Amino acid sequence: MNISYSFTIPESIAVISLAALVMFMAVWILMFFDTWRQRRKYSQLKKQMNSTEERKTK
Repeated sequence: MNISYSFTIPESIAVISLAALVMFMAVWILMFFDTWRQRRKYSQLKKQMNSTEERKTK
């Protein structure tokens, strides 16, 4: 059973652009999670700073 199939130019362009889209979305999702984590960490740090300032003023 010999199957030989060569991609045409539009098919190969579609496959390449689909792979590029998948990689772009993966990078975007990772950047989104990293930004969200850093923002959460920053807000927790800010809350800790506020609570220590309140203790000092009392």
